[in-house]
Formats: sequence, structure tokens, C-alpha cells
Amino acid sequence: MKELQKVFEAKMTVSEIIIYCKNDLGILFERISETEASEFLQKNNFFLRIIQYAEVWEKTTANGKYENMDFAHLIELSTIDMFFRKLIFKMAIDFEHYLKVALVNECQHNIADDGYEVVENFLNENTHTKDNVELALHNHQFKKYSTLICGKDISSISVWTLMELIGFNDLILFYDYYYTFFRSEGEYTKHFDAVRRLRNATAHNDCLLCNFKPIQHFNSDATTTFELLAAKLEVEHRIISDCMKVPLLNDLAVMFRVYSKIVSSDVIKDFTFKELKNFFEGRMIRNKELFENLEYVKNAYRFTIAVIKYYGAH
Repeated sequence: MKELQKVFEAKMTVSEIIIYCKNDLGILFERISETEASEFLQKNNFFLRIIQYAEVWEKTTANGKYENMDFAHLIELSTIDMFFRKLIFKMAIDFEHYLKVALVNECQHNIADDGYEVVENFLNENTHTKDNVELALHNHQFKKYSTLICGKDISSISVWTLMELIGFNDLILFYDYYYTFFRSEGEYTKHFDAVRRLRNATAHNDCLLCNFKPIQHFNSDATTTFELLAAKLEVEHRIISDCMKVPLLNDLAVMFRVYSKIVSSDVIKDFTFKELKNFFEGRMIRNKELFENLEYVKNAYRFTIAVIKYYGAH
């Protein structure tokens, strides 16, 4: 990371960044000109953000510079990532909604649940969530577009009301609490961390497509891994195992799996997976020749499109 130290510490103009890319990082300007790169940095993105995509490339051992990387590669990955994040965030929003639907339905069909006791106990044991709910109830600016629920007493909040007052992290916490409270097991609880990570990353506009190299000590989702290995995917078992050791690809596979289970509308599911498939078979590979020599990238693509097709059909 020494060669990237200036990116974090030094204030540089766009012209200085271009010189730094050439001299210190070995980045080429053959596919696009320095003028085009400068214009991109002034109008579309900033350097600290797009240089994160350089982690996809290997560095030469001799001088620490990137090998065979053009500035056009960074622009292409950052552009693809932007579109991809939007699709994943839409999935996260759908997932959040249908998880709430599932909880309300569970409450309505659970004869042991009056709809209130579990919420009261949950809020008393989770003070941070309780503070958030209090804010939503009494701060009209917090619920600016819908004030129907504002002003209610927090001591008499039902499951169905709570669903309109809590955020995603608290929703996952309540899902786990609900099934524990009634001495049963939420089927998907252990898989929600992957969805939460993706949801938060896309909501905060984090870079996703930065690293596709397996991390051997990474604890991949065993259930999803075994399911994909048992499925007849159009990709080798070795690639499936390797890709599930990549945090991003693991989380995507898990999210696709639980999305296909939680979302109860076939129309929404079909539309979402069709949109993903069209993106992967269209814009994603429009300039695929840029990445022909990057085996990790090609394997990540083959794995992800295969997983999309598999869960899109289930």
C-alpha cells in the first residue's frame, strides 16, 4: 500500500493525479487519453474512489506498479459498479418489505401471539431500538410523508405497527427475537448478515467490484455453498468453492437465495431476476475484452450469472 500513500494523505489537483498515476502507479493512458481521464475525474468521480478498483489487478514484484492496467479499466469497473449497486439496493428494499410481510403474517397466524407482548419485551431488552421507535413516534419530521402512526404510545405498539417504525438492522434483530420468544427457529436468521452487509454497502454507495480473490479463512455460508455445489450450475465445482470464499460473491449468492425464498410475489421475483440477468448479459459485458486476462474477474462473472439463473428459476 506504500505506493498508494499519497492518495490518502496528499492533496492533489487532477493534473497531479494524472502524473502520479503514470509515474508512481504505472497506469496507462492508451485506451483513453489523459484529457479524457481528467474530464472524467472532474465531472464523474474522484480518484480515491476509483483507485479502489485497481485491487483487481496484480502488481509487479519489482517496483510495486500495476501491470497492464489502463485508466479505462478503472472507469469501466466504476461505471458497472454504479449500475450494479442500484440493482442490489432495489433487491434489498424488496427483501426488507417482504420480510416485514412475513413477520406480520406469522403474527396473525400464531395463536400464542397477541401482537403486543413480544414487541413490549423486545423494546425493553433493546433500548437502542426503543429510542429509535420513540423518535419515529414523536418527531413528525422523522415521518414527514406519513403521520398516521405519529403520537402513538410506545407501551402499546403492535407487531404490525412496529414494522412501520424500525430500520433494516432492527428488523433483523426483531426477526431473530420473535422466533426465540416463541421458542421456534427463524429459517433464514443465520443468513441475514450477508443481506445486511450488502444492503448497507449499497445504501452507503460503497465500491463493490474491487476484489474477487478467494480468502481461505473466510467463513462462507455453508448452506448456500452446499446447495450450489449440488445444483447443476453451468460452472465447475472448483469455481463455486473459490467464489464462495470471496466475501462479495458469498453475500450475493446468499442474498439471491433468501430473496427467492422470502419474496412471496412471483411477479416481483421474476422481474428482479430478469433485470439482473439482462444487466449481466448486456451492459456488464459490453467491454468484456478489457478483462480477458483477469481470470478472477471472469470466474466471478461466470459464477454470479449462473447463481442468478439458478435462483431466478426457483
